[in-house]
Amino acid sequence: MKILKRIAIAFSMYSRIPMPIFEWEDDDYKKAIAFLPLVGLVIGLIEILVMVCGGFLEVSRIVMVPLLAVVPIIVTGGFHLDGYMDVNDALSSYQGPEKSLEIMKDPHIGAFAVIGLARYGLIYLAALLALPLYYMDDMDMWAIKFFAACFVIVRAMCGITCLQMKKAKKDGMLNNETRDSGKGTLAILYGFLVAGVVYTVVIRPVAGIVCIAAVLLYTWYYGRLCDKRFGGVTGDTAGFYVCQGELVYLIVMVLCEYAYILL
Repeated sequence: MKILKRIAIAFSMYSRIPMPIFEWEDDDYKKAIAFLPLVGLVIGLIEILVMVCGGFLEVSRIVMVPLLAVVPIIVTGGFHLDGYMDVNDALSSYQGPEKSLEIMKDPHIGAFAVIGLARYGLIYLAALLALPLYYMDDMDMWAIKFFAACFVIVRAMCGITCLQMKKAKKDGMLNNETRDSGKGTLAILYGFLVAGVVYTVVIRPVAGIVCIAAVLLYTWYYGRLCDKRFGGVTGDTAGFYVCQGELVYLIVMVLCEYAYILL
């Protein structure tokens, strides 16, 4: 029963999927992050379903790509993009950690947040357009299945970084969400991560290894960036990590496929 409550809390916090209403206990609230990857699993399954339906209806690529791109936004309500924009504003200010945290806390958005979002969206759409999504071909299903795994893998890594990296604010929401989470929470996140890694490697061994390596390398860079610019991670940087991590995975996936074709 506790697991079901924590799953419901995770979906209530990290998605817009309706969940039963009940009183949240502090212990369940702090351990709900363990099931953040399940939100990614739902996104991935919907992506596959959209692709299957699009293939059946012979929807053109130019229509299919925006549909695939908007699925995560609909499921999460743009939850992670909000953090992504706040972090872009802070990074573009070139201020110290204290001032940068104030900028991220400001509910208003700046020009650099809009520019960053536009840049992100264009690169994301371009990468999706480059995927081998050919209908009536075996390639379409391996590509979308491989792509769908990133939503689980990146969210598992996000949860792990939130638990194990230094927090920028002791009184921040992220610190409250993860404080006293326990080793069990971390073990569940690692379990989701391992499952996602195995899944990708089975589908496409070389590309799977390269994509996971790229996400791990980005995670290392993210940790150093947060320490230097913000004094640690926050809820906003976690959203930034999810957006950037998915984009890194997608771009490397496309590069791997083109390298395979050329070779």
